[in-house]
Amino acid sequence: MQIIRNLNQIKTLLPDLALTIGNFDGVHLGHLQILSEVKKIAKEKKLSSAVLTFEPHPITFLKADKPRDFRIGSLAQKLRIFKEQQIDFVIILPFNQKFSAISADDFIEKILVQTLNVKHLTIGYDFIFGKNRQGNFQLLEEKSEKIGFDLSEISAVKIDDQTCSSSLIRKLIADGKITEANKFLGRNFTIAGIVTNGRKLASQLGFPTANLVVKPHMMKLKFGVYKTETFIAHLGKKFPSITNFGIKPTISGDSIPLFETHILNFSENLYGKKIFVEFIDFIRDEKKFSSIEELKKQILIDVNASY
Repeated sequence: MQIIRNLNQIKTLLPDLALTIGNFDGVHLGHLQILSEVKKIAKEKKLSSAVLTFEPHPITFLKADKPRDFRIGSLAQKLRIFKEQQIDFVIILPFNQKFSAISADDFIEKILVQTLNVKHLTIGYDFIFGKNRQGNFQLLEEKSEKIGFDLSEISAVKIDDQTCSSSLIRKLIADGKITEANKFLGRNFTIAGIVTNGRKLASQLGFPTANLVVKPHMMKLKFGVYKTETFIAHLGKKFPSITNFGIKPTISGDSIPLFETHILNFSENLYGKKIFVEFIDFIRDEKKFSSIEELKKQILIDVNASY
């Protein structure tokens, strides 16, 4: 998979592309259907498959008053899924003042056709683009006939009469409905990061944890205890675990929320190591216990109830 992070990187004409465009936050089942269609078209028409996406997320730029912690997945997670899906090219365009001022017509003619050499464009049912969001499927249809590229639109994916969307998944995660969110994602919601040094308070309780600080742009889960599985990158193995996300009200009452993952039957030092924590189910709300002993008893109950 070739990654292009700026249009200035393109020095020679790209191969003929079957392209899709979007933010792809979370790369959920709806997104996966679009990617599948792009690969299918690329194979049928002997084109290269490609995804055009944006960084930072346009909402960050267009809605400055919106909280920044809304991302379901990081750019690295998104790229990893694109690679797993065997996409040939990923173009990441910087979303800034200059880019937001590009008209819908110029975006189609100068970027899609002249620069990216798009021969077939596949978009989702709700795709809107260009300055003041003036571009839509109707405009693309008109341009495709005049300029000479093919076009297809993918309908919404629905599960239990609910449309699969990043906004729905964000709400489910924020409400602690992690099993429902996973259903729409098509996989377990996952956070990744480097294990940081803590105050070793959990070790004193007899349940050592691997701690991950929340990245500012990633969305926050409901405070509580979750059944999880943890993939340890340098070992290449996945282990059963439970994870608390919150501020540890019984022990310290931290101001910055923290992921604390207790990996079952595991004692290796993970400081400085990369781990991936997959969330499977919500166990209970985070709460302040009357004593450390009461907290220890509850943690044991959480572990036994999960596995």
